[in-house]
Amino acid sequence: MIQTLSTEELVAGSDLIVIASLKSSTEVGRTPEGFRQLDNVLVVAEVLKGEVLPGAELTVATLGGFEDGVEFPAQGKGVLFLRKSEDGRYEVHNLVQGWWPLGPQDAPGGMGTGISLGRLKEIIKGLADGTIQVPPPAPPGEDL
Repeated sequence: MIQTLSTEELVAGSDLIVIASLKSSTEVGRTPEGFRQLDNVLVVAEVLKGEVLPGAELTVATLGGFEDGVEFPAQGKGVLFLRKSEDGRYEVHNLVQGWWPLGPQDAPGGMGTGISLGRLKEIIKGLADGTIQVPPPAPPGEDL
């Protein structure tokens, strides 16, 4: 089980935040524990934080087959909070918390339920210009 981050922590810890949709997903191996290793190619529709252009294709590494794993739907788009890995691919920041599928009127779902895209953009801007601070982390073992 993941430790839930505040939205501010999630944003601050992400190298790239985009709205994207899945183009393809390929199993590239298995971990010693038997989890599927997947390379997902996602197409960027909008950039919220970071240096990438709309239309860019990003390779995002995920593990399949466990409780907090991220699985991208074949249809639809979502908000992705990404960290750059040493091999040049991206990883979803804080697993399932870092993928917010977008529903009707682009309302975030998953762990982004209740946070509008407008509010997310305000948080990104506020952290960048210093008007919003990252709150101190919760004590170990406590979920926010």
